[in-house]
Amino acid sequence: MHRSLIQTWRSLRPVPIATLVLVTVAIMVSLVPGAATCLQYDRLAVAHGAIWRLFTSHFVHWSMEHLFWDALALGALGWMCEREGVARLLATVAAAALTIPLALSFFQPQMTTYRGLSGIDSALFALLAALIARQVIREKDWSRLGMAMLVSIGFAAKIGFEVSTGGTLFVDSSAAGMTPVPLAHVIGGVIGLAFGLIPAPLAAVKVLPAGSKALR
Repeated sequence: MHRSLIQTWRSLRPVPIATLVLVTVAIMVSLVPGAATCLQYDRLAVAHGAIWRLFTSHFVHWSMEHLFWDALALGALGWMCEREGVARLLATVAAAALTIPLALSFFQPQMTTYRGLSGIDSALFALLAALIARQVIREKDWSRLGMAMLVSIGFAAKIGFEVSTGGTLFVDSSAAGMTPVPLAHVIGGVIGLAFGLIPAPLAAVKVLPAGSKALR
């Protein structure tokens, strides 16, 4: 039974199962009336013990437009990251989900509520960029490294735009009734970069048959 489950999982690896689950959770939560208020980060509620809001706040949104762009980014970035390893993807998501609201509560104590996946999206963007950079350096494919650097500069420019204008590129923040939090994207980016630079665990290294040569 155990072996059949492993074989089934391996056959489904091209399908980004973990990413699909995360996106589905965000969509389903948006369909439940009143769920956003109960699950959002609420500084006072967290202080009174509602610790789960640190995690659930990322899956609720201020508008359908907000949900659309966040879920779209999560689906695309998550799919590409999951191809490189589901364990690293989930570890990055978990670390970002916990660290972002905690850091915001410390550095922006005036912020009373928080919603959205954009911080986790930023973590996955940085994770993917770091993984690509490591690969192209190892393979000495400098053209791809230049592309990765160009996209990373674009990400930094996006954050700079949000800091300088107080708005967002993709979501009408005034219509959604929300205030952009660029610091969440910065924190997410730092976490994703850190996880992208961590070497793969020894457990992930394939054991080759005797007499075969390892590829480096």
